[in-house]
Amino acid sequence: MDPRHHHNAYQPTPPPPQPAHHLPTHHQPSPPPPQHHAPAHHQPSPPPPQPSHHVTSHHQPSPPPPQPAAIVHHVSHQTTHQTPKYTDNKPTVRFYSKIKTNYSLTIRNGEVVLAPTNPSDHHQHWIKEEKFSTRVKDEEGFPSFALVNKATGQALKHATGAAKPVQLTEYNPDKLDESVLWTQSKDLGDGFHAVRMVNKIKLNVDASIGDTGIHDGTKILCWEWTKGDNQRWTTAPF
Repeated sequence: MDPRHHHNAYQPTPPPPQPAHHLPTHHQPSPPPPQHHAPAHHQPSPPPPQPSHHVTSHHQPSPPPPQPAAIVHHVSHQTTHQTPKYTDNKPTVRFYSKIKTNYSLTIRNGEVVLAPTNPSDHHQHWIKEEKFSTRVKDEEGFPSFALVNKATGQALKHATGAAKPVQLTEYNPDKLDESVLWTQSKDLGDGFHAVRMVNKIKLNVDASIGDTGIHDGTKILCWEWTKGDNQRWTTAPF
């Protein structure tokens, strides 16, 4: 036997060479990817820009609705500062004749007439204004007064002559107008008086009897003194 062959039969097989530092790819950890070359789908997206002071409309509180308070205040202001009327807060009386005491002087359709007494009818309410009573008197020395209607602000005005109807005119308390001034005679009994034009006392306030007597709508005239009950007048508070 060849000695070489004998030697080879018993010589152990050397271990296979181990490649230095060459681990299989599936065992070797991958190096971290470079940060500056990361693919776009791996790079975290930057936070969306936040608009400064621009809140989206669905988050922004709605502005308060316009308030109509200024308009209401304006109307109220106008109402509060209306010019007061002369007839405001004045005591009133009814003016009536002895011939039919349950009828009172009133204004109807622009005329002065008698009507059944009705306290709820302001056309029957009269203000006895005595502002010029000491300055203006009749020839007998009786003080003057005006009769001003509560509802219309008109004053009873002299007739244009005998047997003519009394008239109406707008009353101006700051103006002396003798055509709206009247006087009362002395007491003729039971508190009734003749009521005369201040500058012509022979013409008296007269409820026209005519052929129908005193009725709803009897006209009021100026007439010479006849001593009748239809020429005797007085007042009473309403």
